[in-house]
Amino acid sequence: MTKIEKFVEKMKQKYGRNVVVKMRNCNEETLTQVPQPLVELYTYYDSIEFPFGRIDSMENAVKYSNTAEPFKSKGWFCFGFDGYFSFWLCSYSPDSEGLWITSWDHDMEDEIECVYLNLVEFLQDMEEEYEENREEEYL
Repeated sequence: MTKIEKFVEKMKQKYGRNVVVKMRNCNEETLTQVPQPLVELYTYYDSIEFPFGRIDSMENAVKYSNTAEPFKSKGWFCFGFDGYFSFWLCSYSPDSEGLWITSWDHDMEDEIECVYLNLVEFLQDMEEEYEENREEEYL
């Protein structure tokens, strides 16, 4: 079982029906249009909804990334959204530190910079942030 499969299974166990998974529904040609860190994800899954955000289908992500600004002109692959303010982005090539992935709130930040090495690390952080904010709501 891959790291992404283990993470998705863990989230399904933790959040139950609040995690909606659609299995792969793409062709190999479309898979070549995805940045390397997301290939494993889209090899197994079409889209995933978590309580803390969603991963779009590969076809929608490719279409959006190739048409919407600033993703099109700045070379970012937009693969999801946190449901509030931030887009989930992956670069087509790593930065000087080998980082590929970030979240970006267009109202707060002009520059887009990679923060995460891989998708699972990114999703774990998004889930932790969600849990922290959820706990604060109950205080």
